[in-house]
Amino acid sequence: MKNLIQRSLTGVIYVALIVSLIMFGGTWGFPLLCCLLALLGVIEFFRMTDTGGGFDITYCFDLLGSLLVASLPLWYTEFGMTGCITAMLIYVLARMILQLYTHDYSPASRLAGSFMSLIYVSAPIAIASMLYLTCGPAIVLAMFLMIWLNDTGAFVVGSLIGRTRLFVRLSPKKSWEGFFGGMLFSIASAFLIKYCFGTYSTDLSIMQLCIMGAVVSIAATWGDLMESMFKRAANMKDSGHILPGHGGILDRIDSLLLVAPSLWLLLIIANAF
Repeated sequence: MKNLIQRSLTGVIYVALIVSLIMFGGTWGFPLLCCLLALLGVIEFFRMTDTGGGFDITYCFDLLGSLLVASLPLWYTEFGMTGCITAMLIYVLARMILQLYTHDYSPASRLAGSFMSLIYVSAPIAIASMLYLTCGPAIVLAMFLMIWLNDTGAFVVGSLIGRTRLFVRLSPKKSWEGFFGGMLFSIASAFLIKYCFGTYSTDLSIMQLCIMGAVVSIAATWGDLMESMFKRAANMKDSGHILPGHGGILDRIDSLLLVAPSLWLLLIIANAF
């Protein structure tokens, strides 16, 4: 009972923080939250994959890189694409050169872990921030609502009627019934978003929102499985303990890490036609 109360309280605070910063955080609120999520997520990623080494200059430089990538959307508004690419080239070159002067037992693994943390954690979070700054808060609010309802639907339906295992090797409890239940909840949220969000409703049509709901559901499931793969390899139940009752930051944003890039691609394809 105590764990349920703790989990519920943490969940309410987490959701309230994200929603409030999306709706009322202005230009800086949500992007700065993204920077914090990227930093904490990379720390947990290094712990899971054992690629971060000790707390040395290289580790600090890797954390600096996570903040750099996560803040690129803010850089973009000030310096444009050329400034962002230049900043990233400087960081990548400096990171590779720094490895030459670091005595690691496996420099290739250390470098690979450094760059993978940017690709897996920081870059998708930066894309979520870019969606906020370029497409507006409505699309980001819709994205998070679909992720949360997908998780809720998958859990409820999977618990009630889940029989057919979805991906036993990585997540024995997931079922195909739960997957389709989550997708149904995600697609159904399109109607809630379109007709109940008022000024925070997106300009997308109901059909486009339904397609978005399906894409979010699929990408969220892959994101969950991706993190499960890393945790299973590390023999870890949770990525961390920063969120009481929920585990780590990556346990909460694992879906987002594949949903944000997928949604970005979906919007590009939709605009192309």
